[in-house]
Amino acid sequence: MQQAKVSPLWERTDTDDWEPASEPPCHWQWQKLEPLFDQAIEATSMGEVERRVMTLRNPAMEDHPGPCATTNLTGAFQVLLPGESARVHRHTANALRFVAEGSGARTIVDGKSCLMEEGDLILTPGWTWHEHVHDGEGRIVWLDSLDVSLHRHLGNAFFEPGPSANFPDLPADETFAAGGLEPADLDPETQLPNYSPLFRYPWQSTVAALADMPALGDGSRRLRYINPATGGAVMSLMDCYMVSLAKGTETTPTRTTSHALCYVAEGEGVSHVGDAEFKWSKRDVFSVPHWNWVSHKASTKDAKLFMITDREVMRRLDMLRDETKN
Repeated sequence: MQQAKVSPLWERTDTDDWEPASEPPCHWQWQKLEPLFDQAIEATSMGEVERRVMTLRNPAMEDHPGPCATTNLTGAFQVLLPGESARVHRHTANALRFVAEGSGARTIVDGKSCLMEEGDLILTPGWTWHEHVHDGEGRIVWLDSLDVSLHRHLGNAFFEPGPSANFPDLPADETFAAGGLEPADLDPETQLPNYSPLFRYPWQSTVAALADMPALGDGSRRLRYINPATGGAVMSLMDCYMVSLAKGTETTPTRTTSHALCYVAEGEGVSHVGDAEFKWSKRDVFSVPHWNWVSHKASTKDAKLFMITDREVMRRLDMLRDETKN
């Protein structure tokens, strides 16, 4: 059998490889990251670098091809000063930006200009041209997250620098301003790409919608960012959520086969991810590797967690599984 390069399965007794294994979760604290932005600004000139970005590195994933925060998802903080711009480019990886601090900048996606204010979610779907321009006052910082790890694994990580050209004919955001309504002559399957035609999801609209969501048994309120044309995920491989936590009440423990990054949009609290406990405050980030029991508990009023996940990947592969602890 050895010479024939086969092995007897019937002699194997361990079944560990049938249980999902994942890397340890990781916590990035804003109070430790924030002083580094001045160092990043001092070390870079936007005329010489593609982006001024500090990538979140999970020490448990150093052998993973390319830096990543958790399986399939990267995280990073990007900084732009007034008068600066980040040159146009595009890549096959989907990307999003969640504004952590500041305002007045714009992300231009396939020719559509998207204002960036604190708490806004900005989409730059795969292979869309995008650039960043800061016309406001004071620095602006946002969280970047991409599914580039998955694209690298599949050998599909392409990058193209500008200049940009051949923008698609996209409908104005006002086309989808009213929930449940869209133009009668619009066919999403033939006239729209496989991602949301909205590239900007404003913070104030998100907070208002979240307040209207019914509270679950544990007091939390949960909202999904959707593609208004299809009701599905905002991008084909990335699925985003906002969770509002009731002060002092721990959420029902859950686990899933999908991976996630959590960004603290507001408040303070503690999360249990597997055996780890993370005490978090505003602008912190922590990873939630798959198949770990997870629960959250806010210690302040109005605590909110923005969640970036690859649930849509697992769903489309028919590999998504969720469990709740009774």
